[in-house]
Amino acid sequence: MGITRRELMKDGLAIAALGLVAPTFLVKSAYGLNNGRRPSRAGGDSPIGSGANDALKKNTLVVIQLSGGNDGLGTVIPYADPAYFAARPSLAPDKAAILRMTDSLGLHPSLKGLKSLYDNGHMAVMQGVGYPNPNRSHFRSMQIWQSARPDINEPTGWLGRYLEAEDDDDENTLRAMNIGTIVPRTLWTETTLVPSITNVESYQFRTDGRYLGDPSAQIDTIHHLCEHTSHGPYEDYVSEAAIDAFKSSDILKGAVAKYQSDVKYGNNAFAEGMRLIAQVIQADLGTRIFYISLGGFDTHANQAGVHNNLLTMLDEGVNAFYTDLEKMGKADQVAVMTFSEFGRRVGENGSAGTDHGTSLPMFLIGGNIKGGIYGNNPNLTDLDNGDLRMQTDFRAVYASVISNWLGADPGKVIEGNFNTIQFTLQKTG
Repeated sequence: MGITRRELMKDGLAIAALGLVAPTFLVKSAYGLNNGRRPSRAGGDSPIGSGANDALKKNTLVVIQLSGGNDGLGTVIPYADPAYFAARPSLAPDKAAILRMTDSLGLHPSLKGLKSLYDNGHMAVMQGVGYPNPNRSHFRSMQIWQSARPDINEPTGWLGRYLEAEDDDDENTLRAMNIGTIVPRTLWTETTLVPSITNVESYQFRTDGRYLGDPSAQIDTIHHLCEHTSHGPYEDYVSEAAIDAFKSSDILKGAVAKYQSDVKYGNNAFAEGMRLIAQVIQADLGTRIFYISLGGFDTHANQAGVHNNLLTMLDEGVNAFYTDLEKMGKADQVAVMTFSEFGRRVGENGSAGTDHGTSLPMFLIGGNIKGGIYGNNPNLTDLDNGDLRMQTDFRAVYASVISNWLGADPGKVIEGNFNTIQFTLQKTG
């Protein structure tokens, strides 16, 4: 009888042995899974939310991680508050250039595409999102956002737990996908392997030139390697997982080859990653979770130019992606969510930058997103030791996404009870 994924994850040595026979992307996924284990949640492996709206279960979620601590006050700007310009005499954009959403709140001048999405009712701005007793360490705060557990050092990720609980389609090896080189903690779990892909060409099993273009020969090669490398009780799993990974890479390569679009994406890694997500969505391979990162937001010095460039990349990448979705007729089935490990301090520092802060806005974007401002404008005169006060716990946003967008039970994924936010135009069953 073959070994299960759960049993494999109990032994890190077995994972190390995978490096001898398995493609690199499989090994990285396995290492991510073994970085920490936790007991299975109550209820075993049964799917969650079985009575939820079936239409919601066909929705797709794209998570964009803004790594480094995005300056929320420099992204969503309370331009009518004199305290903002007083706190940021050199960093505040020209007031006339701020893209006004309301009579008191606007977007950074580089976010013209997002402003258009907001004007058309397709972008929700969640104000003041954070968690109690915030941590200003990049590593620990990111770990908290990715695991959704501020109280403990949780090895699994919130989306990993969602995937594990919803694992009712074991034949689909591409239910989730990370665009990048390393699987983030968000997607870690003890039973589900999520591939990390930088491009289609790198996501494949390579043999020598004799087998190029011959999938059956490549699969035979994997069988041969597995059969001649002893892994004790793990042999069946290694063989099955490697073959599944190869098959998924072949499916992905074929699907992307059929992609047709006249939408122009930028010439940078983030834009290329968003284009890859669009290609997979167009192919309808059953991938429901995508994860991609845009880094560089740790703007302690010379923030104005750096932040402008980063927000421009975000804006152009998301806008091209949404335009692509509209042309496919899939904009209503996809939601994009942005987050960062923390915001920045209200006041600028002596190096024309900002230091680590706490709460910040999150964006939710999509054709079936009920656009608007959720929450109050930040209060710049009632601060928590120089930081903005939290309005919304990020776990409430996650719980809302799980319930109102993915059609599942957030109680099986997020610890604690949080009121969900009605940010969708769809009926939730």
